[in-house]
Amino acid sequence: MALAAAPLFLLAALPLTAAEPAAAATTSFNLAPGSRLWLAGDSTLHPYTITATKVEVAAGIDAAAAEGPAAVRAAVARGGLRSLRLSVAVADLKSGESGLDKNMRKALKQDQAPVIRFTLADYQTESAKDDGLVVKVRGRLAIGGVEKDAVVTGECRFGPDGLEVTGTDDILMSDFGVKPPTLMFGAIKTADKVAVHFTLKLKASNTTTAEK
Repeated sequence: MALAAAPLFLLAALPLTAAEPAAAATTSFNLAPGSRLWLAGDSTLHPYTITATKVEVAAGIDAAAAEGPAAVRAAVARGGLRSLRLSVAVADLKSGESGLDKNMRKALKQDQAPVIRFTLADYQTESAKDDGLVVKVRGRLAIGGVEKDAVVTGECRFGPDGLEVTGTDDILMSDFGVKPPTLMFGAIKTADKVAVHFTLKLKASNTTTAEK
């Protein structure tokens, strides 16, 4: 009887082995050429624009990029954006006006806080035109040595080369303890509100398999 029972035991164990979930593939995405991030503000003299000459972005999405744009979109829509980090060095923000740049770096406390960072906490999505997604991201934004909760909304479009995220969000410098820069010994004042515009093109860099 023991010999007859052995095959039944082995057969019963097979479905348990087969039912174990497969490891999830996570693809890393990094910034691709053609990306832009710039700030638009106003002053008592004229509007101004400050451009980030270098931006670093790293994202991790639970999808195999090789499966195509639809797979990446589906992963983002179901909550598969696992990580997102954006950073800009204060030294890489340039307006083309040396006086404004100098005062801006001082106002942003470059010596104590040389990098502006945004890190993902969580997000929500909804469908957009052309099979895109509107993504509302909540995270932590650090400017001038002050870190606060922030919400950024962008529209994602998915293609064979990766994904593109575009959007505009307003920031009050005073919320981060930053005094709006001035020029000409205070004769020219900049407004507190700054509009942050971004077009970020993200391309898959590699795919890793998470442990079970």
